[in-house]
Amino acid sequence: MLESLYVKNLALIDKTEICFTPGLNILSGETGAGKSILIGSVMIALGSKVPKDMIRNHEKEAYIELVFSVHGEGLLEKLEQMDIVPEEGQLIISRRIRENRSICKINGETVTAARVREAAALLLDVHGQHEHQKLLMPMRQLEIVDRFGQSSGILTVRQEVARLYHQLQECQKELEKSCVDEAVRIRTVDILNFEIEEIEQAQIRPGEEQELEQEWKKLRSQEVIKRGLRQIEVFVSAEEGSAADQISKAVVSAAELTEYDPELKQLHSQLMDAESILSDCSHAVSRLLDQEEDSQERFLEVGGRLDEIRHLLQKYNCDEEGLLFLLDEKKKELETYLNLEEIKKKLERQVNRIQKKLEQASEDLSARRREAAAILEKSLIAALIDLNFLDIRFEIRFDRTAQIGVHGMDDVQFYLATNPGEPVKPLSMVASGGELSRIMLAIKSVLAEKEETETLIFDEIDAGISGRTAQKVAVRLNVTARGCQVICISHLPQIVSMADTHFLIEKTVENQVTTTHIRPLEQEESVLELARLLGGTEITERVVENAREMKDMADRAKEYQSTN
Repeated sequence: MLESLYVKNLALIDKTEICFTPGLNILSGETGAGKSILIGSVMIALGSKVPKDMIRNHEKEAYIELVFSVHGEGLLEKLEQMDIVPEEGQLIISRRIRENRSICKINGETVTAARVREAAALLLDVHGQHEHQKLLMPMRQLEIVDRFGQSSGILTVRQEVARLYHQLQECQKELEKSCVDEAVRIRTVDILNFEIEEIEQAQIRPGEEQELEQEWKKLRSQEVIKRGLRQIEVFVSAEEGSAADQISKAVVSAAELTEYDPELKQLHSQLMDAESILSDCSHAVSRLLDQEEDSQERFLEVGGRLDEIRHLLQKYNCDEEGLLFLLDEKKKELETYLNLEEIKKKLERQVNRIQKKLEQASEDLSARRREAAAILEKSLIAALIDLNFLDIRFEIRFDRTAQIGVHGMDDVQFYLATNPGEPVKPLSMVASGGELSRIMLAIKSVLAEKEETETLIFDEIDAGISGRTAQKVAVRLNVTARGCQVICISHLPQIVSMADTHFLIEKTVENQVTTTHIRPLEQEESVLELARLLGGTEITERVVENAREMKDMADRAKEYQSTN
C-alpha cells in the first residue's frame, strides 16, 4: 500500500506531503489546479522519463519520495528475488531531479530507473488519462490475457517461447552465413590463408612497437651524441693542451712540492685521483664512439621493423594484442570455411530442433491463454454488468499469426456488443470513450483481484460518463477498494462522494507566484467540495443539502456493501 507521497519543487508544487489511507482515496479540485502533476510526480518517482521544465522556477532541484508498506507474502517473495528487502515493513522509493540528471534510490540505495520501474510493477498499477486508448491495440489485449493467466504458468511459458524464438533467430542467421557460393568460399579461404600467414610471419609481440619507438628515437639522435662524445674525447685525452694533459702536469708539480711541504701530499693524491678518473673517462668515450660506429645498421633495422608493425596495425585497425586476437579469429573463420558443408548440416539440424521446441512451447502457451481467456470473459462480463452495461456480450477471440513470433502464435482481439440484436465487433469499432473507461476499470479491478495488487491509481477513469453510469462506476471503485487501496482523481460528484478519504487539490497565487496545495478534507469540507462539483459557480443552501444527502447515501451504500 502507498502510505505517503512527498513532493518538493516540482512544477507548481512548492512542498507537499499526502498521507494516503486504505480503501478509496479520492482527489478532486478545479480544472488546472495540478491534479495531473500529482500523478505525474508518482510516475516520475517510479522511473518514468522526466519532462522538460519540471523543476519549479528559481529552484535547482526537485525531490519526490514514495513510502510503501509491504506485507503480502507473495509480494515480499518477489521483491526478495530482486534483492530488495523492505525495512520494518516499509519500502521507500525516491528520486532527486537536477537539470541534467536524476538519482533514484530504494531504501537509500542508489539504483537505476529501470530497476525502480521493475519494483514499481509489483507495488502498484497506474492508469493514466489516455491509457484506455491503448486498450484498442491487439498487443495490449494479449498482455491483459497473459497477466490474468499468470498463475497458470503463462508468463513462464511465454518467457520460454521468447528464449527459443531469439535462439532460432540466431541459428537462422548463422545458417544464412553458411550458404556461401563455392567460388566465394574458395576466394575467402585464399584471403584468410594469406592474412594468417602475413600476421604469423610478422611475429609481433605486445608492447613491441612502443619499445622500438623509444629505441628508434635514441638511434635517430646518434649524430648529436657522436659529436658530443668527440668533444668530450678532446678534453679527456692525453693530447697536448687537453684537460688530462693539464692535470698530468699538475700531478708532477705537486709531487715536487711535497719535498718541501709534506702537508701537500693530500693535494697530490687528489690530483692523481683526478688523473685516473680522466683516464677512465677517456677509455669509456672511446668505447662509446666505437659502439656509435655500429649503430647505423641497427637504426635501419629498427626503422624497418617499425614500418612493418605499423603497416599491419594500420591495415587491420588494431594494436598488437588486437592483432593476436584477430589472428585467432581468422583461424577460427578459416576452419569454418574449410568445414562449411558439415557446419551447414549441423546448423540445419539445430534449426529444425529449435523450431519444433518453439512450436510445442507456442502450442502450450496458446492452450493456457485460451483457458485463461475463458475465465477472464466471465469475470469481465460480471464486472461490466456492475458498471451499467445492461446488455453486454464480450468475447476474446484467437487467431493464429502467419508466423510464430516472440510472443507465440496468438493474435488476440476483444469483441464487444452493448446493444441487443447487434453482432459482436472488435472493441475499436464499437466502444466510445466513456465505454472504454468503464471497460478499463473492469479490467483493472479484475486483474487487481487476480494479481493481489496492493494499490491501484486512476487518473480520471470517469472520463466520458455521467448519471447512473457514474454511480455504477463509483460503486465498482468502492468494491475494488475493499480488496486493495485505490487512489483516484475524479471530477464527478457520484465518485467523489464514495471517498473513504477525500483530498482537495487547490491552486493559489501569492506575490505573482502560483502554487498547488493538497490537503485532506473533513466531513463537512468534503460536503462543500461536493456542492461545488454539483452547483458550479453558485453554491446555494439547496445545493449543499443535495451534496450532504449524496454523501449520506454513499456512506449507507458503503456500509451495505461491507456487510454483504
